[in-house]
Amino acid sequence: MKKVTAFLVALILCLGTICGLHVFVDSHTRFDDHEFGSWISQYKFFAADRIKANMDQNSILVLGSSEFRHGKKMSSHPNNLFKNNALNMVMVGAGYYQSLFHAVELAAVEEGMQNRKVVLILSPQWFKSEGVLAPAYASRFSEANYIAMLRNKRISKDTKDYILKRSKGLLAGDQDTLGRVKKYEKVFLKGNASFSEKQYVYFYQKFLEEKSKISIFAAAKAKSIHKYDPKKQGEEREPEWAIYEKLAEKEGEKAAKGNPFYVSNRAYKNQILPSLEKKKGSQANACYSRSPEYGDLKCFLQLCQETGIRPMLVMMPFNGYWYDHTGLPKAERQQYYENIRVMAKAYGAELADFGNDEYTKYFFLDRVHLGWKGWLRVNESIYRFASKIEKQ
Repeated sequence: MKKVTAFLVALILCLGTICGLHVFVDSHTRFDDHEFGSWISQYKFFAADRIKANMDQNSILVLGSSEFRHGKKMSSHPNNLFKNNALNMVMVGAGYYQSLFHAVELAAVEEGMQNRKVVLILSPQWFKSEGVLAPAYASRFSEANYIAMLRNKRISKDTKDYILKRSKGLLAGDQDTLGRVKKYEKVFLKGNASFSEKQYVYFYQKFLEEKSKISIFAAAKAKSIHKYDPKKQGEEREPEWAIYEKLAEKEGEKAAKGNPFYVSNRAYKNQILPSLEKKKGSQANACYSRSPEYGDLKCFLQLCQETGIRPMLVMMPFNGYWYDHTGLPKAERQQYYENIRVMAKAYGAELADFGNDEYTKYFFLDRVHLGWKGWLRVNESIYRFASKIEKQ
């Protein structure tokens, strides 16, 4: 009897601790808007519930890839330009995050988006002939977000089927994850799961939810991200773009120090010069006009239509100075731009078109990432899109 009593007491204490931790974490994961919005962390990207809890009418979801991590010392980087502004860019993305991941991410968080707009910053490098690579997708795959996508009733079966088929193909090298994905399909899409499969998915989903909450709480603490302060309000005033334009020119000129690619001299010396001869003409036969990525982007735009989200595509250009050196034909580059323009028009998406900026000095920090003028012009397009009052 004493053993049973001891077991029950231990069980009650354990459950009480778990419940207490759950309540505590829930009440301590509403963060400072700008610190959370600009935080680039997979813990954040995988925590759809926490993203939703940290968005309000001044928040706009901005999806992209590795550009968020580069140029943080520039005055035109969003971390600095919007630091004291009412607009809060909730950034999601790092290397290897592409259209398919972002479709799943949007499906997982759109319910909490008070500002029903989303920005997707397109990198031309996504649209190589092979599209997103399987190991890259697997390393960025969020099962919790994937389940949320499957459970989103606003998304059509056709769209879910597309995401499911692509995901299963790209996860073929990760049999454990693929096995769970097939169970999620049975439970949430087909409805033909066995009792044991339903129970497994139910408990595993709860495990993922609690793991996500605790992980983001711990990671935010380690990063010293402050709690939300309702008294802290950003300025409603629009940034003075002309002043920032002059500053971007000055900063870019100083950093480039006259190198022929008009990028950071550090990037020129460390990234470009060591492989300059090797890369010359290396992309003469490369293809960016045909890629599975276009299908993934169509899926993203279709998902926007189904959920009532207004999208803006930011079409980053190729770095003309660099890609002329690698031999990528201008016709191939122009076809990529035209493909995106046609797709944006077909789906009623707004387009921030920077296709004519291939040779704009200081647009790039290095071979591919946004620089002083690049970030400034992208930020201005995002600000105007976020602030625009749509006609009812």
